[in-house]
Amino acid sequence: MNDKFFDLKKEKQDKMINGAMEVFARKGYKLASTDDMVKVAGVSKGLWFHYFGNKAGLYTFISDYCIKYLNMELTVSLMGERTEYFDILYKIEETKASIAKVYPFAPLMVQSMLEEDDDEIKEIAESKIKPYKDKVEEALSKVDETILKEGVSKDILDMTVGFTVKGIREEAYKKDEFDSVAYLEKIKEYFDMMKSVVFE
Repeated sequence: MNDKFFDLKKEKQDKMINGAMEVFARKGYKLASTDDMVKVAGVSKGLWFHYFGNKAGLYTFISDYCIKYLNMELTVSLMGERTEYFDILYKIEETKASIAKVYPFAPLMVQSMLEEDDDEIKEIAESKIKPYKDKVEEALSKVDETILKEGVSKDILDMTVGFTVKGIREEAYKKDEFDSVAYLEKIKEYFDMMKSVVFE
């Protein structure tokens, strides 16, 4: 990446970051095109290549920027001795929703990175998402598993909650604009219901 990108006005930086993030998040790496980014951001194609060289360079920057920004916010929001499973997960989603006020497609970008399977970029996506996965794993390592009801598997619980949150997120992004308030209300509704099922 050309470091002079950061010499641009913040408004233009964010316009380009948001345009690229939206296209990568919605379409994945393989189907994403700079033509789509031009339409979304209103920035000439030449400018994208001037600062990022090619699509892989742009993806590397956007994925790195997204995770660094998210982890910086999570460091603050996950401070303290949080040991309740759903409290930690809600805080993570709340942080993503907060970031979406500046970078509307950041929550979906994180999901897209976790699911990226294109051979050209998969290794980069995995390396860039790792610090986020490590932070979530660290936070969840503090959970007191002894309060889970007998017969409740932590691994299956993780999988079930993951699929639930993914479904709510994807549904939220089908609308014209990501509504962070409605998104969090739906997450809380499901989490409250699950608590009564999995905890003593």
